[in-house]
Amino acid sequence: MASLMEELMGTLVKEERLYAELIPIEEEKTRAIVSNDLEKMQAITEQEREMVDKTTALEAKREEIAHNIATVLGKNPKTITLDEIEDSLKKQPEDRKKLQSIHDALKKTVNRLRDVNEQNKELLVESMDMVEFNMNVLRSAQMTSGSSNYGSDASEINGMAPQHPRFDATQ
Repeated sequence: MASLMEELMGTLVKEERLYAELIPIEEEKTRAIVSNDLEKMQAITEQEREMVDKTTALEAKREEIAHNIATVLGKNPKTITLDEIEDSLKKQPEDRKKLQSIHDALKKTVNRLRDVNEQNKELLVESMDMVEFNMNVLRSAQMTSGSSNYGSDASEINGMAPQHPRFDATQ
């Protein structure tokens, strides 16, 4: 069980570091969104993809370790949480404190990352709304310029006088 705990803690530390490395990338993404730098956004997306691949592998490893710990503890492997694992370490206060510390650091980092991602999401939505607004303005301008083809006296259409005489109410 001790080796499983060490392996779990090591994996959690690696995950926390990886998420911490992702924060400045996401903050750079914020700046790229604000400045509308599409090339920078593309480069950042590639970096994100690489980081996601690494985190996915670590998450799978963490889940496998948690599954093994749950089996040893006689708990449901599908529902076991880090809090339950921490509780199982009551007789090992040093290990429990270490796991709690790692868990707290991971939560803090993930929450910061989530906040930055939420901000980026809002900025992207605003940016898309602005693009849609601009497109609507352009469409409206095209429609307006295409349908207002009367001259200044409203008797000419496209610079040509009508072929029939004006209606005279006195006739």
